[in-house]
Amino acid sequence: MPDIRVARLVEVNKPLVTGTVEKLIPGPKDVLVKVEACCLVPNSYNIVTGRAGMPLPELPCVFGLDVAGEIEAVGKHVLDLRPGDRVYVDPLLTCGTCHQCRSGPKDLCINSCLRAYFAVHPGGSETLKHYPIGGLSEYVLSPDANIAVLPPNFDIDLASRLGYIGTSFAGLKKAQTGSGKSLLINGVTGTLGYAAVAIALGLGCTKILGIGRNKKRLAEVQEMSGKLTSRIVVRSTEDEGDICAWIKQETGGLGPDAMFDCLGVGGDATLTSKYIDTIKAGGRAVLAAGGAGGKIEREYSRAMDHDVAILGSIWFNSAEIDELITLVSAGVIDFSFTKHKYFSLDEVNDAFKYVGNRPGGAINVVVQPQSSSAGRGALDRLSTSL
Repeated sequence: MPDIRVARLVEVNKPLVTGTVEKLIPGPKDVLVKVEACCLVPNSYNIVTGRAGMPLPELPCVFGLDVAGEIEAVGKHVLDLRPGDRVYVDPLLTCGTCHQCRSGPKDLCINSCLRAYFAVHPGGSETLKHYPIGGLSEYVLSPDANIAVLPPNFDIDLASRLGYIGTSFAGLKKAQTGSGKSLLINGVTGTLGYAAVAIALGLGCTKILGIGRNKKRLAEVQEMSGKLTSRIVVRSTEDEGDICAWIKQETGGLGPDAMFDCLGVGGDATLTSKYIDTIKAGGRAVLAAGGAGGKIEREYSRAMDHDVAILGSIWFNSAEIDELITLVSAGVIDFSFTKHKYFSLDEVNDAFKYVGNRPGGAINVVVQPQSSSAGRGALDRLSTSL
């Protein structure tokens, strides 16, 4: 088999190194995907620099999480997937045999990992070895069950971000966000936060409260509701005054129906605890801020009387990603605000440096392994997903 080009993480907090590996051959239930787009987010930078502190694959490894592209070949036992299909590759790998896998919630699999990224649960370090080639490669191999077919009008670059968009979608589904509901988003200016706003608007949420730090990006978030400016209100943590009082004021004293907490690495759980206390009685708090530190603490009597469910959300399931793709394709959920910034595989370290500076949730950093042209690191276009 011919060689393919890849980018390897050789040592934590050191530049990635480009090179080659032998082209992959799909097994009976595998799919070989030609990678057109690999998305990088700020957490990707946190992982390769060691800031996230997650269990990594054995080094050196071909790094890279979310990819989208075109099927080139399928294994002999693969059904309903064909060469030429445009697809998103779900990187969550599970064992399929543990109690959690067999009872349904596969994201709680004790052996789960995100392919070529990190181990989600203790047994995931072994699972990382099963599909060691990540998205910073001209090709990836995937189990057929992890392939989501894209409609013809779905933007391939946006599809490479579906892991993080899907995380927000699953979180808001768990929060029971929908028509006529109010939602508080803590960490609204990040990758998960921008996605949560777009999804909440599409699902009919009538009041979205966003908390972040960067005032320029908060203004961008507020503009996402178009002419209906009252649907989104934002607040900077650098503003003076009591944010909890502001939350109550904006929701008529009741508090929001739900909260989606999606702070980045270094987030403070102390504030999260305070915001949970503002949620409407009987509401829900969904925690998706994997890099936040500290404890969520509540008095027993308050927890009982307030009756707010505090839930975690790690990833999404196959039904949720298919539903999300359908809603975006139909224009129900609008991601046209997304701006794509492109890098070739040779520019991968420039891409990590750029995304490490936290450009904001509206920017989608895309590495194009098939591209041989240098100097692609520019805002080439808005999303064309609609």
